[in-house]
Amino acid sequence: MREKYGLLPLAHPKTFSYLQDPSQWIPWYRRLVWGCPHPSETGALDSKIQTQRFRFLVIPTPGHSDDHICLYEPNEAWLFSGDLFISEQVKYLREDEDIYSIIDSLKKVAALHPKKMFCSFSGSIDNPLDAIDKKIEYLENLQQKIEEGFHQGLSPREIQWRLLGRGDWLGFVTVGEICKKNLINAYLKPKRG
Repeated sequence: MREKYGLLPLAHPKTFSYLQDPSQWIPWYRRLVWGCPHPSETGALDSKIQTQRFRFLVIPTPGHSDDHICLYEPNEAWLFSGDLFISEQVKYLREDEDIYSIIDSLKKVAALHPKKMFCSFSGSIDNPLDAIDKKIEYLENLQQKIEEGFHQGLSPREIQWRLLGRGDWLGFVTVGEICKKNLINAYLKPKRG
């Protein structure tokens, strides 16, 4: 964007370090599929972005990554959710994602009462509050079932098989970076902060 359009992308302060040398953190399978971006320069992202017609509030929403943000246009009640929402029910998680922060971030954006959500995976969602509430309910119910299985003495693998099924093609392709096991294990870790 900088070279082609003369625009300096704005980003969360933590994103700056990630973009200085992307090859240090991008797993091999992502490099194989999408390539590895060149080091990039970014500008500091403020608490809002003002355009000629719209004002977007920058909402920190950690969980998917520690630098994840959403954009919210309060006059239109539009939520640009990036990778926070993905879908109402997930079976896979990256090993570095924080499930408790994801739930907290979902509750934070639900409190905004968005009327339309633009998700990087699911596209445009016309009833976002209902979809977000369903995802929160799903994740909290999953937590309860995982904890029950753990207290019954089940192994994480047995819990995974009961709740998410045995197959894990994505875990195979990503060599475990994105897999069902990570979703189970995320709930067994102590809550951060």
